[in-house]
This record gives sequence, C-alpha cells and structure tokens, in this order.
Amino acid sequence: MQELARRVRELIVASDSYRRTMAAVVGLSTTEAAVLGHLLHDGPQSPSVVAARAGLSPAAATSLLDRLEQAGLAARRAHPSDRRRLLVELTPRGHAAIAAMFSIFSEDLDLALERADPRLLEDPELRRVVTELISGMAAALRARAGDGVGVRRDVRGAMDAGSAERP
Repeated sequence: MQELARRVRELIVASDSYRRTMAAVVGLSTTEAAVLGHLLHDGPQSPSVVAARAGLSPAAATSLLDRLEQAGLAARRAHPSDRRRLLVELTPRGHAAIAAMFSIFSEDLDLALERADPRLLEDPELRRVVTELISGMAAALRARAGDGVGVRRDVRGAMDAGSAERP
C-alpha cells in the first residue's frame, strides 16, 4: 500500500504542476481556473456555491469573480427565476479557454492510456474497475480534506509524539 500511496502522491504533484501550467497560459491562478472548470462541468452557479467549491470566503470569492469578469471569462447574471439572486456563468471566451484546457487534459489522459498496459485498452471491465478505484480515492481524499479538525488532531498528535521521542 505504501507504493500505491507514493504513486498517487506522484500523480497529485504532477497534477498540481499541470494545473499551474494550464492556468498560467490563460493568465489565471489555479483557483480561478478551477472555478472555470466547475462552471464548465456543472453549469452556472451562485456566487456562494462558487466560494464554497473554491474554499474561499465570500469576500475572496467576490474578488476572484471580479477578476474573471474583468478578463472576460465569466459573468454574473440575474437568476432566471429569482431576480434577487445572481448566477455566475462562463462567457464564450471563458468557455473556449476552459474547454480547450479540458480537451488537452483528455488528450493527455488518452495518450497515457495508450502507453499503459494493453489490457486497459482491451478490457472495458478492467477500465471500469480502475475508474472506480480512482473515484474512490478522490472521494476518500475529499472526505479527509473536509475534516480539518480530525487532520489537525492526527497530525499534531504525530508531531507531539515525534517531539517526545527526540532528546
């Protein structure tokens, strides 16, 4: 299991670098690019949902949305059924930018699959199992990320135990 954890960590580190490079091409932070990705895949969202998905305070989300609007990548519009509320949506320019990034991402994953064990290309059931594994890993990491109190307790406990062992 340690080897699997090392390989998943390697994937996460590579993914972080990949995301920074893709975002920088459009002049965005990774958080701004992630917001565009959420809007691409989930459709228009309220500013409060954008803030929650990005892990931002309302004030920080407002600043981020201001930057995306100034760049012509997203726009705030009146909610169609509740004019007191707003929705954030991609502009055509924003859609083109994030769709291109996602297309390149998909191509890169297809290339990796072509270079992998041929059984992954030949066996749809094996691909399904691997896909479920990746999905399960993502769910486990999201759950842990949502447990700041537990993470703090566990990491600080390990730090305290490590400090007690040293002279």
